[in-house]
Amino acid sequence: MDIAIKQFKRDFIIKTLVHQKQFEQWLKFLFYLNDRLQKEYDTIYQDAFYVKLYETLTTGLKYALGVHDSLIKGQNAKKTLWFNELINGLKTIKESLDDSEFLYIEYRRHNASHIFQTQYEHIQDDYRIKKLRNERDLVEINNNLKYLLLKHGSDRNTDDYLNIKLQPVLLTIYKRLTELPKT
Repeated sequence: MDIAIKQFKRDFIIKTLVHQKQFEQWLKFLFYLNDRLQKEYDTIYQDAFYVKLYETLTTGLKYALGVHDSLIKGQNAKKTLWFNELINGLKTIKESLDDSEFLYIEYRRHNASHIFQTQYEHIQDDYRIKKLRNERDLVEINNNLKYLLLKHGSDRNTDDYLNIKLQPVLLTIYKRLTELPKT
């Protein structure tokens, strides 16, 4: 066997195992933050929660779907059931969020990860006029964010609202996952 092919296979296996471990750690962190915020509001944990939640609902869900599809082909019933439960739970969360709520979580994720929110501004650092962000009209995005904040009165009240809405669902997902054998 060619050395390059052996190296590719080795790297692929390592990458797969590393991604699996990273995903598990990400989920543990998400569930931990959910638990902590259930007990007491903390702005630092809240910011971290939005980062973990948004990435889990986007990149994490895509990853879980890919793993699930591979597991079905490999006929690993226990892991397939575990990933199926996770996927259904994440889809339930996404479906429970309206457009403005999901945009708010995304915005707060960016706010927690970047000092400046220039991607939401019309005038960019290079003085270009920007009208779209990820193929969505910036005016519409900003109106949705303002609507949610006005509806709840503040970031803190919006956080409280979303926590009350999402914490039971996340807790249910966590309980179901920990009751199932993963391997």
